[in-house]
Amino acid sequence: MANQLSALCLGCGNPRRALEKVCPFCGSSEMPEVPKKLAGIYTLNLEHQLPTVDQAIEKFDRTLEELSDTAMRVVKVIHGYGSGGKGGRIKEAVRQELIYQRRSHLIDSFYAGEDLVPGKETYQELMKRHPTLKSILTKDIFGNAGITLIVLKR
Repeated sequence: MANQLSALCLGCGNPRRALEKVCPFCGSSEMPEVPKKLAGIYTLNLEHQLPTVDQAIEKFDRTLEELSDTAMRVVKVIHGYGSGGKGGRIKEAVRQELIYQRRSHLIDSFYAGEDLVPGKETYQELMKRHPTLKSILTKDIFGNAGITLIVLKR
């Protein structure tokens, strides 16, 4: 997870990358505040290398755990829609995991890409709960059934 975005360490004031769990200068594990506009959206591509559903869910779990101790707070999960046009197995597995809140200690909220269309109720809810996201959402998210947007807890 290479990410060069940085903020100042709360312990020593030196620059610290957004995905570093510990400051390389003073060893502080206290997370600096990184403005969402600066931090952006972390993209997790579960389709890469055509994994099985189990492999994709394992990668999903591992990445959420790794990101939970960082300054990153928004994850764009690319799970695909499936070649049959009915919805892919990875998409269904990810959404089931989210619906059953198996990671409620990590996840604040999640939004299906197909429901994120300006003017739609789900999009309005997202903007109301997380107004700073408006400036960093990319057009590929809007209306895309192959993507789920996750907001992690602070």
